[in-house]
Amino acid sequence: MKIVFGMHLKKLKKFLQFDTAGWIASSSLLICTVSGVLLAIPYDFSRAHQSVSEMLLLNPAGSLVRNLHYWSAQFFFIFSVLHVYDHLYKSTETNIRNRRTWLIMCVALVFLGYEMISGFILKGDAAGIQAGRILASLLESIPFFGKLLSSAFTGVGENSQVVYIQHVATGTILLFIAVYDHVKTIWPKRKSWIIVFLLILAVSLLFRAPLGQADSSEVKGPWFFVGIQEMLHLTSHPAYVIFLIFILLTVIYFLPRFRRNYRALTKQILLTAGIFYLMITMVALLFRGENWEWKSWSENRLSGEQLLIFDPVDLFSSENQKLIPENQKRESCLLCHVAMKGLSEPHNPAVIGCFACHKGDAFSTDKSLAHRNMILVPGNFSNVRQTCGTQNCHTDITGRMQKSLMASQSGIIAVDKFVFGETVSLNDTFHVQKLGHSAADTHLRNLCAGCHLGMEKMKTGNAEWLERGGGCNACHLHYTDQATESMKRMQTGTSNAASEIHPTIDIQVSNDRCLSCHSRSGRISLSYEGWNERGVGPAENSSAITKILSDNRIVEFVQADIHHQKGMACIDCHTSYDLMGDGKHHAHKEDAVSVQCVDCHTAGKVNSIEISSLPDKESQMIAWLRKTDTKTKVVITIKNQQALMNTRVDSLNRIFLKDKLTGKDRKSKPQASVCSKGKGHSRLSCESCHTAWVPQCIGCHNSFEKETSGFDLLTGQTTKGTWVEFAGTSLPEPPVLGVNSSTNQVVTAMPGMVMSIDHESFAKEKGKSFHRLYAPTSGHTTQREGRSCKSCHNDPLAIGFGRGELIYSVSGNSGRWTFEPRFALNPNDNLPEDAWTGFLKEAQTPYATRDWLRPFTVAEQKRILEVGACLSCHDEKSKVMDRALENYEQTLAGRSKKCVLAE
Repeated sequence: MKIVFGMHLKKLKKFLQFDTAGWIASSSLLICTVSGVLLAIPYDFSRAHQSVSEMLLLNPAGSLVRNLHYWSAQFFFIFSVLHVYDHLYKSTETNIRNRRTWLIMCVALVFLGYEMISGFILKGDAAGIQAGRILASLLESIPFFGKLLSSAFTGVGENSQVVYIQHVATGTILLFIAVYDHVKTIWPKRKSWIIVFLLILAVSLLFRAPLGQADSSEVKGPWFFVGIQEMLHLTSHPAYVIFLIFILLTVIYFLPRFRRNYRALTKQILLTAGIFYLMITMVALLFRGENWEWKSWSENRLSGEQLLIFDPVDLFSSENQKLIPENQKRESCLLCHVAMKGLSEPHNPAVIGCFACHKGDAFSTDKSLAHRNMILVPGNFSNVRQTCGTQNCHTDITGRMQKSLMASQSGIIAVDKFVFGETVSLNDTFHVQKLGHSAADTHLRNLCAGCHLGMEKMKTGNAEWLERGGGCNACHLHYTDQATESMKRMQTGTSNAASEIHPTIDIQVSNDRCLSCHSRSGRISLSYEGWNERGVGPAENSSAITKILSDNRIVEFVQADIHHQKGMACIDCHTSYDLMGDGKHHAHKEDAVSVQCVDCHTAGKVNSIEISSLPDKESQMIAWLRKTDTKTKVVITIKNQQALMNTRVDSLNRIFLKDKLTGKDRKSKPQASVCSKGKGHSRLSCESCHTAWVPQCIGCHNSFEKETSGFDLLTGQTTKGTWVEFAGTSLPEPPVLGVNSSTNQVVTAMPGMVMSIDHESFAKEKGKSFHRLYAPTSGHTTQREGRSCKSCHNDPLAIGFGRGELIYSVSGNSGRWTFEPRFALNPNDNLPEDAWTGFLKEAQTPYATRDWLRPFTVAEQKRILEVGACLSCHDEKSKVMDRALENYEQTLAGRSKKCVLAE
């Protein structure tokens, strides 16, 4: 039995080793040539990529011929290299005595490489075009004859005619001359040819020859050329690579005449160099992406062109009778989805196809294969570099976006970890995706980590209230009613895929996209539209209009921002750099936002710039797309010099703003004279006077309940044990005022973290802590009228004492201020629950969630109350108070004896 098995094994081995590598290469060359002649019939070099695409999509016989041509060329190349190696390994190169024959073989090696690379160029895809440019650059770097050789073998520009002629004629003829000169025949053995043909036919029936996109941003040459690309990337001049190739060919040519020991050493060097080149090639193939940047293998697998594509040719399929209209992108997706509607013009499938966003296999006509590796929800951060962020699309924006605060949540994390005692700085930078499982990190995972762009959108359809994140989709994906109905049909299998409605991808970002995340924390989206979240306990205003949000929170109507009342959206003020980041890692949101009230509501000359001088590419592109006159002026922000592209400034220095959603043109009003009148208001920020109200929470307690079932917002998993927040009363009232210690400006503040934390519930040795930290706020409740004088100087809440009654009593020639708080004193610090600082007392550090924000000092409190004493008698609109606004010290010096000031 062993003898029989051994005989069969020998027969199998003999069959597999049916001939030498040279004769296999010769058989492959003949197959390649014949298939090339047949391929010339459907191929059109003047529209190369389109003609090849049409072969794959509409001409299965042509696709099979192309596969035969491609795979026979690969066989010819590989076995030719093996044949040369075989000669060198067996030292039979010395048997070739005729120097002419050896020279022809060396020249043939050059043309072998040219035939392979020119065939790759003739695909006409982005990688082929780039390979043509690289080859032209390499040839031009050859001294003396470079430009002549480049024009002779690559042509001028990107016209493929010269390459086509040299490929089908010159190169092919020279290769046959070399074969004939070497073995005195061009006809291989019949048995060898049949075996090789059947093998190549089998591979061609199963595996499609690669074809990339005409506009792909990830371009690599053929697999054997990628190593040269890597070397070109590492060197400063292509001539160095040409020199290495010349040295290699010279060594091979003179090798037969080397002494035996030198010949052996040279072969070892050549073998080592070959192995090293293969290693470089493998690394570049697996880990180089667009712009030749390093990428993970998984990223390249999704976005890069695949070398081995399983896609059996179906010669008898009736599906191939479908046609793609002449003006449509050549993709198999459009054989089925040809009438898909709903997308805006920049994302029109006829222009960019479906593959640009959804990937998959754009050239397979088999449904399951076409949907292989398809991305169901493009735009998530997990795939954004392969979809929205490719070189041909929005690469700059997606790069910026991933560093933005809306992606990292750095500010929220920094404050939370500071309050939990895990860091000593409020300005450290973090990323939500790197949260661990400390007390603060778990607190964030349970309560805060759901609001960031990196949250994956896992399913198709309109995002519900609590489905936050989704990368680009969070703001730019919009389902119309028709698109929603269409999606339901797709999900239930009742769809006619050809005529469905796709959700739009646009820049018409309505306020509801902001609301889901920004209805929490500072609640600016709710506030902007006039809504305040009602806390526990009875409502302050029982007659207020109320509604229930999708997450069952109750909100009451207070007063909407004047900009909302006029119909302006969030994006009318906030630019893409505010929202999607400017490429820098900012610590807090006020660092990231550039737009300010004074940019549009000026007190003097407008800070503007002509279109011709715009500082950034994005603004330049917007102006170009809108065909804006280069002499038109737009507002540019004082902070960070960012252009507001929906504004224009006329010759009279007037500002006009166009609503991004409605297109309505509106004139921006300059500051009122009182805003900059005298010294009295010189320190006031716009918000300190014009913020109508901010939500103010009183009494917040956080504890960890070990037995309560919770939810990890980062992983989407249920957890045993969770942090629970017990919120107190929420009051919609004018903001508290404080000081920006960096600018000495009076700014608005609100309770940020006036709270107690039961650390002991999470880890026994940690104990409990209490914090009274206020936070800076931009309330987004702007009103036309400014605050009254008394609402600042006679209001304990504004000064930071908390709600209650400020009483000014006069006894003889002296006055005295007293304060009766509304809320009880907190035993942790003996201040009223809603206070920021003590009445006529210095505050205890830390004061706030920013190191630059502080409450008023005792000296400042007394100065504020001094004016409050005046207002207890004088009307704020009286002449004397108007004079005080101009020059307080002079007015105070001229007061009558009846005016009694506090001691």
